[in-house]
Amino acid sequence: MAILVAIFIAAITLSQPISVQAADNQTYTQQFQNSITTLSGKSVEANMYFTKMDYWDLKKVTFNFNYQISQLANRQASDITVSLNGVKFYSFRSKDKTGFQTEKITVPLDLVSGSNRLTITGQVLDQMPDKNYQLQQTPANWLTIGNGSNVNFEYQLKEAENTLSSFYAHFSGQDTIAYQRSKNSNSR
Repeated sequence: MAILVAIFIAAITLSQPISVQAADNQTYTQQFQNSITTLSGKSVEANMYFTKMDYWDLKKVTFNFNYQISQLANRQASDITVSLNGVKFYSFRSKDKTGFQTEKITVPLDLVSGSNRLTITGQVLDQMPDKNYQLQQTPANWLTIGNGSNVNFEYQLKEAENTLSSFYAHFSGQDTIAYQRSKNSNSR
């Protein structure tokens, strides 16, 4: 009889819809290690590197590009292109203003791997190339990358596997260390 009651209770319990809530998205911002860098010439290129943790289920990645372009640059002729791991995905022209400005760029998730190389290429021209002649490189052709440039990750944590390497990755991950998530919050 007790077995029948247990089976009956289990059947009723299992027939009820189970409410599962998705975990909240986490965020982590990775600053680039370079300080302010100025690139000179009519054609410029810079590489920046960032890492995505294996236990992140990415929802969104944003590249916040803090830059300044020469005040003499022609905004209609100058352009900047961003590529990730050798694949170009975003091009833009500087806004018609001077000083540092930030371009918020959504990075395609399918281009992001564990270790990533973000490349900034562009041409900084101080006159329109409307004539068929060679434009001269001058000291006025420059692009400065500010130290506020970063990559922001929005993600959910994947469950740790039953392996030592998975535990270690979760325990020592850059987000865990930055936010001290491994610390017991009740031990104060």
